[in-house]
Amino acid sequence: MKYTIAFRDMPFEPEFRQVIYVENQFDERTNKIIKENYDQLKWLFKRANLEFIYLPMFFNDEETRERVLYYAPYLTSEIIEKAELRSCYLLGYMSHLENKEKIVPSLLFAPRKNEEEWIFEGISIDIALNNQIDAFQIFEDIISDIEEEYNPTELFAPLGTIEEEPTVTLVKENHVDSSKVEYSSSGLLDKARKGLLKFGKKIVEEEDVCDIKQDSLDDIQGEDVRNTFEEFERNIKKLRLLGIPLDALLEFVAKYETVSRLYITDDLRIFLPDYNNKEVLMPALHKAIYLLFLYNSKKGIVLQRLEEHHSELLYFYRKTCNKQDLTPKQLESIKKLEASYDGNQAIHPVMSKIRLAFRNVIDEHLAQHYYIIGKPGEPYKVALDDSLIVWEEEE
Repeated sequence: MKYTIAFRDMPFEPEFRQVIYVENQFDERTNKIIKENYDQLKWLFKRANLEFIYLPMFFNDEETRERVLYYAPYLTSEIIEKAELRSCYLLGYMSHLENKEKIVPSLLFAPRKNEEEWIFEGISIDIALNNQIDAFQIFEDIISDIEEEYNPTELFAPLGTIEEEPTVTLVKENHVDSSKVEYSSSGLLDKARKGLLKFGKKIVEEEDVCDIKQDSLDDIQGEDVRNTFEEFERNIKKLRLLGIPLDALLEFVAKYETVSRLYITDDLRIFLPDYNNKEVLMPALHKAIYLLFLYNSKKGIVLQRLEEHHSELLYFYRKTCNKQDLTPKQLESIKKLEASYDGNQAIHPVMSKIRLAFRNVIDEHLAQHYYIIGKPGEPYKVALDDSLIVWEEEE
């Protein structure tokens, strides 16, 4: 049976291709089938370019783990394994809770925003599953029904290419009041609403993100390295907690949250040891600037007087480049930065890219502790407490 269901104040923003399993009370047979065949079922949905969401195993999914560790890098695998959501979790956000008892084991799909509500299409699952072969056939039939509710062009379009279409109203002949949409077997949306939401996530492979060119400021402005930072930005979009019930995550991670130490190795690599030892990667000149501010973290540096730290900056730049003699081009890059307040604002884009390098490995609510901050005319400092900055050579 098909129906329409509405939710208010959802703790996350569902994604266009997600298909979510829900039930109002635990159905042993259906859950057993899903748990025993979870990987195969995810493959069935993926074949149709859909993402199957089974909340009790949600945090065990590899991609979800990657996102969670981006938001909460201090977690361990053991902690994540303790996280569990029940399949009735979403039903607490129904716009009309009196209909909760009607929600038999079902799949919710095709989410769309209608004013203050999220509206899903729902399709119930026959709980009389006799064996795995019958179960797969039932799910394949349901997937076929779900596919009919999507525009094939958009459903199978490359990720990030779907354009958002105008808001679409419910089918007139169904006479459904959008303010009361809940559990109506006749309340399906018109086919015109196919593909109405944008799916703007592009997958970026980790090895691509980490391949950073070590070069001069002029080269950093070049196309190759600009593309690297664009990849950084795409990777951040991928890792943001899109489609994840954030409040459920916070329920069990808040007590573990901490600010990691910043560890600088003897060869000037930058690590976050308390965040699963994540490494922060950035081009040589950017890293040299960041290390300069770290080295002067107690007093800070007034940007207009950056040239007073010329010898220190040269030291860090040479060491990050792993060469004693810098090229004329590299020396000119330093000169441009030091002359930032002679009409050239080159230092600010560099500090922006440094912030981006941290956001590439951890969420902004944590990354902000490592930013270079300050006010015009006053010393700029790294926000992190000095006690959390560790230089390997000092140990």
